[in-house]
Amino acid sequence: MTEEQKAPFTEKMKADPTELSGRKVSSIVRTDGLKLILDDGSWVCYRLSGTEPVVRAYTEARSEADMESLKAAAEKFVLS
Repeated sequence: MTEEQKAPFTEKMKADPTELSGRKVSSIVRTDGLKLILDDGSWVCYRLSGTEPVVRAYTEARSEADMESLKAAAEKFVLS
């Protein structure tokens, strides 16, 4: 992640998104990054590294197909 990418993403992490790729965000946890819990129980958690120029996105979903969709949405959220 370049500095040009990191600055807008850092600002995005301060916001409270209401949806992720058309899925409703039911709650937000900021304990260790930005965790978006979606209305179907799936979630994505974004963490900026303190030692590397990267953001990590962790996801959990109910099916493999749903996981792939959520992974694509998580990547789009970071890069858009």
